[in-house]
Amino acid sequence: MRHASRVWVLGCVLGLMSGCAALSNLAASKQAEAPKPTCPDSIPDELNLELGFRPELASRSWVPALTFEHLGFHPGDAVKPAFQQELSLATGPVQVFGLMEHSTKGPEGGGSLVVARPHAGGFCVVNTWSTWQSSPVGLSLANTWTSQDGKLAILLVRMEMTATPDGPQTRWVTLGTDGNRMWIALGSPPEHQLIVPSVTLFPKGKDLYLDIQQRRVTRLPLGKDGRFVIPPNQ
Repeated sequence: MRHASRVWVLGCVLGLMSGCAALSNLAASKQAEAPKPTCPDSIPDELNLELGFRPELASRSWVPALTFEHLGFHPGDAVKPAFQQELSLATGPVQVFGLMEHSTKGPEGGGSLVVARPHAGGFCVVNTWSTWQSSPVGLSLANTWTSQDGKLAILLVRMEMTATPDGPQTRWVTLGTDGNRMWIALGSPPEHQLIVPSVTLFPKGKDLYLDIQQRRVTRLPLGKDGRFVIPPNQ
């Protein structure tokens, strides 16, 4: 009887341990399957600008951190940071994160820019802009401008390419954001990439102008919609 009692007690203990392990595994499984936080409805679900982000990263995506791993890249991918800057807008702080990607099979390369807002311990992606070229791309954030009321910001992106079929090139892209959306502030793909020696942002009081240096300087005013206005005679 004593032996049987010991066996029964041992069976109870093992059963309790097995039950605890099952409950622990169930809790871990539920934690792993917990849904990602939902981004605010003020961020619309829009297409990426120019090209889709590689790897796929849609607007309104929530990521725990602005790192290559959480943006979808893997160890061994030829990608490196270009810049990161925080903007203060009426909607709150906005992170502007630029990165450069090189092909592992040829001379091609590209650049991407991610605009994201802090949310629920991570970041909500407002949108992304990406380009892919026949040459490695040196990407930099040449300048930024924020309106006095904080309702929008303009980003001036500079691209340096040294090995295009036409020789070295400098290209410029202007992007706008209000913290909920991002858009191309001058032109539309593929004509939005300006191949000129110099482009600068020229603030004057509450207004902003874009100076495009060619044989002469062309000055374009920023419209109320956050896009630069091309005069009819241009």
